[in-house]
Amino acid sequence: MRRDLAERLLANIMDWSDGEKAAECAALEAFAKYKYDEYQQYAPGLRFLESLALWLRQFNTQSERRVAYDFVRRRLVFVSEAEMNHLVELAFPTILRPQLVERTSAEIRIPAHRVHTITKSLPYEKHLRRTLVLGLSDGARTDRFRRANWREITNEQIWHAYDISSAKAQNLKEELEKDIAKLNAKGAGDEPKADPLFETVVLLDDFTASGTSFLRENGEGGWKGKIDKILNMLDDDQNGLGALMCPTGVKVVVVLYIAAPQAIQHLVPLLPKRGFARGDIELHVVHRLGDDQKLTSPRDDGILGLAGDDAYWDADADDEHARIGGKSFRYGYADCALPVVLSHNAPNNSIFLLWAEESSSVHGLFPRVSRHRTFG
Repeated sequence: MRRDLAERLLANIMDWSDGEKAAECAALEAFAKYKYDEYQQYAPGLRFLESLALWLRQFNTQSERRVAYDFVRRRLVFVSEAEMNHLVELAFPTILRPQLVERTSAEIRIPAHRVHTITKSLPYEKHLRRTLVLGLSDGARTDRFRRANWREITNEQIWHAYDISSAKAQNLKEELEKDIAKLNAKGAGDEPKADPLFETVVLLDDFTASGTSFLRENGEGGWKGKIDKILNMLDDDQNGLGALMCPTGVKVVVVLYIAAPQAIQHLVPLLPKRGFARGDIELHVVHRLGDDQKLTSPRDDGILGLAGDDAYWDADADDEHARIGGKSFRYGYADCALPVVLSHNAPNNSIFLLWAEESSSVHGLFPRVSRHRTFG
């Protein structure tokens, strides 16, 4: 669909005057060029203005269309590729380096504010090299993280996934042994030698709104989620990953580039409750979504009313993953009710009207591609 045709269709759908069309289309063009056209899951030939026209056309009344349009203009949060990459680049200097500096400071008894002196010290080099960085999903952007920190993180201490094969684990072990031997040789004769084992594990991921896929209680006295699975692996000496770890004093640092308050409130008390036999586990967030970004009543009654209307809902969207969250996907997974879209995919924590998949009876403004394909 040509851009000018999309603008004419929008003006017709919204019943805009010539003046309104000129003002609104200029603003929409700016939004599209600045961010929204880069959404990666549009169908071939489709961009933001075309998708917006189709999305608005599905509403039955002019008042509903005005509510939906106002939501897009006032409440939509779109995280661009550049913004996400910036958060990836901030993770090491704002979260990981200060932790390593603090650990080294306590060891060599130099005040932590003397960052340059500490980061040039041999003990800091050892702590840095004994840090393993793993991705929790393809959203972790470990490639971007590595390139942003190539002066400090080597290719042999970062991997795109946490489920490491025995061959990869052996390779990581061999490279760590070689590098630690070189660092130990640089020290004075009375300086403590570092063991060729990892003492810090960094788990990277891009986004969470509920936190339940990371960690949750299973109702039977046990645990489920990615973090529980990884902690079990780290505690097991027979596992390729566990065999790389120090027996005690290991710190697991979960770093999320973006997280909603609901997820933080869920995870912070659960992590110490779950515990970690070999050490500690803590959560850090590069960018926390604002408390006011969740759609709430009465402020957002208009769009929430549309989200709750059966005319704009496909019951087939509720699958076993919705049941894990405990709520219908109408208002997003786990009732998160977010207006958030990421450039590479729309999270299912946002309202269904935003991300309805192409196979749905409802047109999503930013159609989502699910990781889980349904057969039958």
